[in-house]
Amino acid sequence: MALFHRTPAALLALHPTTFAVRTALLLLLGGAAAIAPPAMAQSAQASATRDFQIAAGDLQTALSSFAVHAGVNISMQAVQLAGLRTPGLQGRHSSYQGLQLLLAGSGLEAVDGGNGNFLVRKASAQAGEATMPAVTINAEAERNSEGTGAYTARKLRSATGLDLSQRHTPQSVSVIGRQQMDDFNLTTLQDVALATPGIYGKRQGVSDQETTYYARGFALSHVNVDGLPLDVTGFNERNVSADMVMFDRVEVVRGATGLLEGAGAPSGSINMIRKRPTATPLLNVSASLGSWNDRQLTLDASNALNASGSVRGRVAASWRDSDSFVDVVNHQNDTVYGIVEADLAPGTTAAVGFSRQRTRTNGMFIGLPTYADGRHMNLPRSTFLNNADSFQDRDNDVLFADIEHQFGGGWRARFAATHVKADSDTRNTTNGRIEGQDFLLSQSETGWRYGTKQQVADLRLSGPVNWFGRQHDVIVGASYRDDSSVAGQSWEGDTTRVVDIRNWNPYAYRMHSGPVEPYNWGRKTREKGLYAAGNFSLADPVRLVLGARLGWYAQDVTGWYETAATWRRSLDESAKVTPYAGLVVDIDKRHSAYVSATQIFEPQSSMDFTGNTLPPLKGSNVEAGLKGEYFGGALNASAALFRITQSNRAMQDEQHCPSGGGLYCARAAGEVRSDGVDLQIAGSPLPGWQIAGGYTYVLAKYTKDGVASNIGQRIATDEPKQLFKLHTNVQLDGSLARWNVGASVMAQDRMYRREAGYDTSQGTYAVVGLNAGYRISEQLQLRLNIDNLLDRRYYQALGYSWSGGLERYGAPRSVLVSLSYRM
Repeated sequence: MALFHRTPAALLALHPTTFAVRTALLLLLGGAAAIAPPAMAQSAQASATRDFQIAAGDLQTALSSFAVHAGVNISMQAVQLAGLRTPGLQGRHSSYQGLQLLLAGSGLEAVDGGNGNFLVRKASAQAGEATMPAVTINAEAERNSEGTGAYTARKLRSATGLDLSQRHTPQSVSVIGRQQMDDFNLTTLQDVALATPGIYGKRQGVSDQETTYYARGFALSHVNVDGLPLDVTGFNERNVSADMVMFDRVEVVRGATGLLEGAGAPSGSINMIRKRPTATPLLNVSASLGSWNDRQLTLDASNALNASGSVRGRVAASWRDSDSFVDVVNHQNDTVYGIVEADLAPGTTAAVGFSRQRTRTNGMFIGLPTYADGRHMNLPRSTFLNNADSFQDRDNDVLFADIEHQFGGGWRARFAATHVKADSDTRNTTNGRIEGQDFLLSQSETGWRYGTKQQVADLRLSGPVNWFGRQHDVIVGASYRDDSSVAGQSWEGDTTRVVDIRNWNPYAYRMHSGPVEPYNWGRKTREKGLYAAGNFSLADPVRLVLGARLGWYAQDVTGWYETAATWRRSLDESAKVTPYAGLVVDIDKRHSAYVSATQIFEPQSSMDFTGNTLPPLKGSNVEAGLKGEYFGGALNASAALFRITQSNRAMQDEQHCPSGGGLYCARAAGEVRSDGVDLQIAGSPLPGWQIAGGYTYVLAKYTKDGVASNIGQRIATDEPKQLFKLHTNVQLDGSLARWNVGASVMAQDRMYRREAGYDTSQGTYAVVGLNAGYRISEQLQLRLNIDNLLDRRYYQALGYSWSGGLERYGAPRSVLVSLSYRM
């Protein structure tokens, strides 16, 4: 019966969680269709037969392999899999029959929920038992990872667009899944990057909400969403924001990814995968309270929007209001995400959605000073030396759509498009040195507005082919990207104040100047590309991943101007070829060796002292390594050696524009090279135990340069050479089955900055975190997270000789308590 045809009494008789999910979806997505549970009759997908070769052994591992091979979702409610065995599955069966045979003797049974969804439950459930959280095993990389409990993924497309397992991807890759985000309260892209092996985040913008991400010695130029690249160079880093409530997982590739992204850095790629709707009811609600008045609320709801389940919807929202360990500073964030997905015809699925994020920072903390020679002043970590009425407002609005068609025989076509409009408005004070004074700073006022509009689209066709008696996978595609970015000065002070850091009251002086004739800047970029790649089976143990991209790139810039803009073409590249090649050799059933090489180029927005844009960066990436896949893909490990070479890297032109002067200009360095080691492990070595960690060593230095003294020197000493990250969580069993406990360790080696008469540094340090969860009931969980358990005092950003700020402490010990309800 349709929901709107029920009486109030009948509505109240519904299960409360089912009623809440459906009501939320109808209100937020505007659905007016009738809602009913998906049909429980055996689906067409369940009746189709396939060949299975699954060995007897651990049931959880077998179910994971079954879901991947059959292309189905398996949900488990009130089921403890630890210790259960299966007789395995051999021969040709339907998905439903195969699943029942796989469960034989386990005391469990399978129920077909339709549309490739299966529920595994106890054959005779006992009321009142302590139960495990709901678990879902997903079939394909692009589906939701939530509910799997996994810290890894078996397959991903972020490196080449091809559907490759981690072991057969010839680059270093990482996955931060939904479970790891929830266990360690990773709510922002900054949090996720901090937890990802090989990624370093440098926070030295006007706001500590702004982060530039680095891998292998180079800044990332894109952040991808569902495989579509968004520019984060220049001022756009503050305009492309991401609340993790919208995302199912984050896939990270280290090394050049120009095959799919086109123009970009040789460092790597971050790809955030959006949550997709589910055909069965889902409701996640959480509330958190933590240190520095950190208050968080989240809602995530999904369900079918019609009786057949052919139309599905999902909404997610978060609210956060938090002070900081730094006095005065307050952050507020509001995010809403919605998506509707529909099966338009057999094999055809379309989706449309939006997200809206509003971030407000009151009290702009620009950082702390050092002594003139670079020594730390060791001020209290709460010290705020700016003005209380400073602020930064950031708005981010996204519209997106995609459509996919399955042709049969494994072939499919997908078109996706995203539109981003993002703006930021900042008003702040900056502190400068006064010569001969240690504790007096000169304070001035400024304000800036930045904006970006980005449209990105991608069309791709992929599937298997049979050539020369062997099966191969191929992909061909076309992409388009248009970015229009602007900047303008909106506020300027006509006087300066003197700040005495021994006696400064941030509330005593209000910013009193006003708007000025804006000092403006503009940039427009347009990129079109054609790409193709294949995973070619040369022999049973040998695969060749081969591809290339043909790109057209145009960039127009204005330079800085006060009145009328004068646009000029700064770059025009036609039919630029970006090749990609990787060779993977299976050593045995669990191990592979690989080598890969690719090239990439990246236009620059930095200008030289004449006002001309620097020539494009050109880079190459060579990598060789070993990979292992264990327990049916539940645990992945890798070890790699890499070398990146890049020319024309922008660096400060000290000759024409010395540091701290009124004008910044850059010059192109001759050549830089980055060599290093990348080690990683992620997944489940034992039932109930998840682990994700890695060690990275990077040495990036000048190999050629117009300044002879630079040759052989590191290109950025204020970035660590070594990073170590480890996250682990254990689900206890027996009498402690309601508990899970975890820990994290993040460590880096010494970093420093040296200039004439100035030497500042931060030594090697490690930060330890702990978490614990207690399941009050099947749906309700209480969680405790403690970050920086040992209250390690360290600097996450270093100062400069010319600045009276920019040095930043890392966060002290903090505690967060969360209560979550999951259906």
